[in-house]
Amino acid sequence: MKTLKYVFVYLLIIELGLNFYQPVNTAYGYRMDYSIVKDNLDNIDIILQKISKEVHSNKKDDYIIILGDSVAFSGPGPSSQSIGYYMQQLANDSPGDIKKIYNLSMPAMQTGDIYTMLLKLDKYGISTQNIIINIIYAGFIERKPAPAIVFWLKDDLRKMDYQTFQHIKPQLLANGYQEKQEFNQLTRNYIETHLALFRYRAIIKTNLNNHYQSLRYGKPTDDSIGDARPWYKKKELPGILKQPEYQQVFSSQPFDMTENNPQIYFMNKIIDHQQGSNTLVFLAGVNDTLMKDQVIDPDYQKNLALIDNYFAGQPMQYLNCQGRIDPQYFTDHIHLTSDGYRQLAKILWNSFNRE
Repeated sequence: MKTLKYVFVYLLIIELGLNFYQPVNTAYGYRMDYSIVKDNLDNIDIILQKISKEVHSNKKDDYIIILGDSVAFSGPGPSSQSIGYYMQQLANDSPGDIKKIYNLSMPAMQTGDIYTMLLKLDKYGISTQNIIINIIYAGFIERKPAPAIVFWLKDDLRKMDYQTFQHIKPQLLANGYQEKQEFNQLTRNYIETHLALFRYRAIIKTNLNNHYQSLRYGKPTDDSIGDARPWYKKKELPGILKQPEYQQVFSSQPFDMTENNPQIYFMNKIIDHQQGSNTLVFLAGVNDTLMKDQVIDPDYQKNLALIDNYFAGQPMQYLNCQGRIDPQYFTDHIHLTSDGYRQLAKILWNSFNRE
């Protein structure tokens, strides 16, 4: 019995210590740590709590939130060569009002996830006054049924906007979503959400690994998520991009620009949410050398014009980045090298501040 008391006191000290210390810097640097977040989405809330404390202590909306997929996340290179990093340098060197950049993008994030992230920002009292949103051509293509319009944050959407969740639920179910959870799963979720020892375990593990890497190799673990070499150094890439799954993301079938298209449905939700804000939506450019045959297709160009025309009538700034980045600064058909992301960060920074 005495041993159990000591164990309880020991665990209580750990629990209180972790809640006080909150070792979340590893989970967020110049972007969210994909390796930490992808396996436990509750870590997004830990990051948002950290950001909430920072912005509330400052009491100013002097920051930009970036939301988007792997382009805004800035894969496949490391966070030190990301849009978040380069825009933060521009903010540091600027006499303007914006002092901080928070990049909350995730690879595979869909428009429904972006809308849900806006709701999560509201939940934590983080301003959505200054927002940059990344979209891609493929997001407007008919889903047959993949990809799910909400890839990561289905359960969060169900909790925060049940009516919207119900509207798009058939599309999610067609992609394998299972709404019901067993009691033991709910119990496990509660433990992982509320007990710091479980809640921070992935972050603690990454902290320890980074410390080990620093001691042994003199530098922390590289947080790249893929091969960041330029595309022209990857001899296998043209063949890979000819596979059907990659050809599909350049489909020239005419876009449905009504709310029957889940992309438009959620874009309209985002636009309604962002009324009166300073929001910039940018369409990621495509490597028009590597994907020349697809990009010059007249039907592809018509679809691009449909996207441009849709945003032309919206109360927010829109930027089509096609052709703005030199093809040599791409790592594949859409992602960029460090120099490419540096250029894109400058373009976004200048465009946002003009607004």
